[in-house]
Amino acid sequence: MSAEGESSSTLAPKRPHIGVVGAGISGLRCADVLLANGFDVTILEARDRIGGRICQTEELGYTVDIGPNWIHAWRDSDDPHPIYQLAHDTGTPVHRWNNKQLIYDSTGRPLPEETTERLSTLLWDIIEEAFQFSEKAHKKDGGKSIPSGRSLYDFVEDRAKSLLANESERALLLQMSEMFGAYVGEPVWQQSLRFAWMEECCGGEEMFVESNYSAILDRIAKPAQEGAHILLDNRIVKILTSDEEQPGDGVILTSDTGDTYSFDDVVVTTPLGWLKKNLGAFSPSLPDRLTAAIRNISLSQLEKVYITFPSAFWSKDSGLGGFPCYTNWLSPDYATSTNPSRWPQEIWDLSAFAPPNNHPTILFYLYGDCSRHIVNLIHGRSRKEKYELLDAFFRPYYSLLPGYRADSPACVPKAILATEWLRDDLAGNASYCNFQVGVEEADADVLAFRAGCPERRLWFCGEHAAPFEECGTVAGAYLSGESVGRRLVDLYSQESNVRGVVTG
Repeated sequence: MSAEGESSSTLAPKRPHIGVVGAGISGLRCADVLLANGFDVTILEARDRIGGRICQTEELGYTVDIGPNWIHAWRDSDDPHPIYQLAHDTGTPVHRWNNKQLIYDSTGRPLPEETTERLSTLLWDIIEEAFQFSEKAHKKDGGKSIPSGRSLYDFVEDRAKSLLANESERALLLQMSEMFGAYVGEPVWQQSLRFAWMEECCGGEEMFVESNYSAILDRIAKPAQEGAHILLDNRIVKILTSDEEQPGDGVILTSDTGDTYSFDDVVVTTPLGWLKKNLGAFSPSLPDRLTAAIRNISLSQLEKVYITFPSAFWSKDSGLGGFPCYTNWLSPDYATSTNPSRWPQEIWDLSAFAPPNNHPTILFYLYGDCSRHIVNLIHGRSRKEKYELLDAFFRPYYSLLPGYRADSPACVPKAILATEWLRDDLAGNASYCNFQVGVEEADADVLAFRAGCPERRLWFCGEHAAPFEECGTVAGAYLSGESVGRRLVDLYSQESNVRGVVTG
């Protein structure tokens, strides 16, 4: 008899207890699905906050996102885009950029507007053609007809030779193509052409979150905060699962403090970079196919630098969107002391937003070696030292903007903020997944993540386990968590009679 005098046969069936490692978007969405179906959920998060790579700072004097800024919407789908829908539902304002661009050539002179518009249109047409070429090859033979070492840049170069007779314009187009590095986080010549179709979200409708992601995060997190057990400052260092050699009924997690937690199933939502560096945390080792996927999929290095001024000196019409939203400095020859590698630079004009979010701020996106250089340059420095180093690096570019005067207080930055994801161990010292030259079967690698290890009660989600065309995005992380949650609900529904559990 139990303490209440009831036989064990009359007790309520046990609710499945699921452990979720990581309180980022995918983990929070997975928890939401599980909680809605009657599961007991515990989230173990190494940071002292939820949200993962979605987070904000007040260092500029107002709130800005350190992580994602964009919403990349599907083009060919009748389903509402989940993150755009959440932005709408939470009243989060989004910005659709104007089509104006300002591009400076390698000498620092602005290109004629006609040249900029014509070559930019041609470049995006070529990139769209590359997506279609890649997708057609994928459907035909899994992409095998495209050599694994062939890059998106190779495709652009070949098409430029066919379409542009003027050699100087071909050179300009190729320099302009480097801007794609800010989408994938590494140079365009490292981007796999075979798997370019998996980057097609970059060609869809793109919106920028004018305020920040905090309301969206709060809405996603609300079910977990109300119904799950959330354990912060809890870094998991060991994940023990069952197999033929180590039989058992569940999964045991061990934290860096030595505490252990036992669950029926565990969902691992840690970033890909963390997985790459912590394969030894899994005991027994992960299956060969999943281990290969972790090693095969590449990581990007995208960093951001916000520079805010007393006023938007570059635009007399800053609140009305008259100034080009996007400015690009092509491989500069005029900043050899600070940028001898001639890394191109780009900004987005945040003063174009609607009030009250129209701050006099420009946002630089850095990728690859340039982003690594900037982080290594400033890491561990005082705020004053960071300001001085960053201003010295970026002044050669913003000083070319119209309206700049070296003797004007309006042209002296009030504050400069640079992200340092390269130094964030919990983010895997990187940004998000991408598919670089040399990868042989990136689609199968993503599918391996999606499959997980159900036989060991171990599951994986995150932006690296997303729908193909949403890999690397917030929506991809959200949808991957939703998918794993639903699979667990289905699994336990099928097993309920055998395992004596309830869902729903």
